[in-house]
Amino acid sequence: MFHRFSTWWRALSVVLLGLATLTWPSAAQAQTTSAFSVISQDAVASISSSGSSTFHLDVSVPHGTTNGVALSLYPQMVYRSEVTAIIDGAGPTTSPVASTTVTSPTCVSGSTLSLSVSLFNALGTGSSHRCGAQPVHLRLPCQGAACDGVYPLSIAVTVDNIRHLEWSMIAVHALSVLHPLLVDFMPVVDPTAWASASLAQSNFKVIARYGSLPLTMAIDYRPLSSAVLSSSSRAWRNSLSSALASTDHRAIVAPPANADLAGLAANGFAGEVTSQITLDRQLLHTVTGRYPDGPVYFSSPTSSGALIALAHAGVSEAVLPDNAFSETPSTTLGWGAPFHLTGVTNVTALATDGGLTQLAADAAIEPGRRAALTLATLAFLHFEAPNAPAERTVIVPLNTGSLSPTYLDDLLGPSQSNPFITPSTLTPSFDPSLIASDNSPSERTLTTVPYSSWSSTNVATLITLISHTSSFLQAIAASPTQSWALQTYLARAEQTGDSVARQSALDLVSTYLNNQLSGFRIDNSTIILTGSGGNLPITLFSSARYPVTVVLHLITDRLKFPKNQSTYAETLNAPTTPLRIAAIDRLGDSFTLRLELTTPDGNLVLAHAAVQVRVAGTSVVGYILSGASFFVLAWWWLRTYRRKSRGRHAR
Repeated sequence: MFHRFSTWWRALSVVLLGLATLTWPSAAQAQTTSAFSVISQDAVASISSSGSSTFHLDVSVPHGTTNGVALSLYPQMVYRSEVTAIIDGAGPTTSPVASTTVTSPTCVSGSTLSLSVSLFNALGTGSSHRCGAQPVHLRLPCQGAACDGVYPLSIAVTVDNIRHLEWSMIAVHALSVLHPLLVDFMPVVDPTAWASASLAQSNFKVIARYGSLPLTMAIDYRPLSSAVLSSSSRAWRNSLSSALASTDHRAIVAPPANADLAGLAANGFAGEVTSQITLDRQLLHTVTGRYPDGPVYFSSPTSSGALIALAHAGVSEAVLPDNAFSETPSTTLGWGAPFHLTGVTNVTALATDGGLTQLAADAAIEPGRRAALTLATLAFLHFEAPNAPAERTVIVPLNTGSLSPTYLDDLLGPSQSNPFITPSTLTPSFDPSLIASDNSPSERTLTTVPYSSWSSTNVATLITLISHTSSFLQAIAASPTQSWALQTYLARAEQTGDSVARQSALDLVSTYLNNQLSGFRIDNSTIILTGSGGNLPITLFSSARYPVTVVLHLITDRLKFPKNQSTYAETLNAPTTPLRIAAIDRLGDSFTLRLELTTPDGNLVLAHAAVQVRVAGTSVVGYILSGASFFVLAWWWLRTYRRKSRGRHAR
């Protein structure tokens, strides 16, 4: 009995321990989850001649009682790794240099705690801002230029007697900035901007509000094509057009990350590399009325072969992610200048900043604090070389299909008055005189990108597709929507990867094109001519729901046509198109007429038919019968006339 009880108890202990294992992590997680969020925060504090400044901080505490709030500043950051640690939520190991605490704060409106924080240098004077009766101020143990820098900022809020901590940064500005950074905020419009259309529209509207803020949008042709083909895209298109309405807002081409530009060039399809770029340019103009600038943006590492192919297509400037290089530019001190690429001639490149790219996309950080962290990071990059003789550029991609409009607004708005940066478009940063400036390397080496293999079937299929597509595009020139669809389908099939996946993509395009080409027919009913001349009644059928321009070829040596014209161009706008073609029969006998329906260039046959033509009333027998009939009729009339004449004489 005791043995049974012991076994039962051990089993129960295992169950209880398992339940505890499941619940304890959840409880621990609940304790560490922040009970507040930063709504907005000034990223820069400019100290006046009196040694004082002010920055503002709004914190949301949606639940519970706020028992207190404490702010602390830590020594200026020197290394980029310190910035990364703050962004990742790890504070510095040093002690704070300034702190302020407010207990039972009264500067609360609803769930929002609004603080105006006075910041002084060592000798600063002036009155402090308050939260109710309590002063809110921080005093730095420095003065003048020694205070310039970026400081970690801890924000601790005690809610229901539990302390919660978040990390941010603030840049202190005491002296004039001689060489601010050129910062190109680069909103990216890729397929996520179409998949999350309402979010992208909100971001486009934010961009449109800052028409005087220079920036460059990188635009992929895929969402543009989707917008052109969709019947419900008016709002999206209008929003994008508004975002590009300002002349200070520019656009550049952003090829799909999986476009196999190197493979196309290597397999004899250099023209398709040009088509990939041209398609983007033309669609952008169709949607927005704007043409892009010369640079091309790559969102992921690309090969030297792809860039060489682009150079042959006339592209001389490229923006690449900083992980595209064997040495990541943003982790060195030699960044911010354009450079050449090893093994690639006639192309100048710039690198994005990987850390800022990741920060902008980090949805785990609330928008207000993320914007402050972004601007403070830019200030830190300025302080890495505050006296650099040449301009340095930082490129920050911002994905419009996933970005918070609040973050974008909080980022672009303060950038207009930020002393450490000068918002810019890309063009000035490609100035050849900047290459190798500020101790930056004049040349960088790309990382190795996996080779994309092509099979002979891939090549043969694409050759046929290009030929047929080019020919059919001439036929559907009057239907731009269908033209864009066909060009986009072909371009998207020219993808990286293994030959099997590529063949599947090419086969899908072939099926789509063949379905379009199979929608035409010529009526092959027998035609009867009633004389040596007349009109040939020919009917053309089309199941296409768009206008198609075709050429009808009449192939025969029996008929003569006016002006010796045996081909007739016609636009098919309806399911049936009747034609009447004048013709003269030379021999007067039945024959077979061959008909072909082709594209305007004659390279693609859309339909063909063999039509029997019968000629009535033109044979020798017909002439004899007609003459005999006339003779009989005349003889009968003559006899009748004579009988009537004799009758009158008899009277």
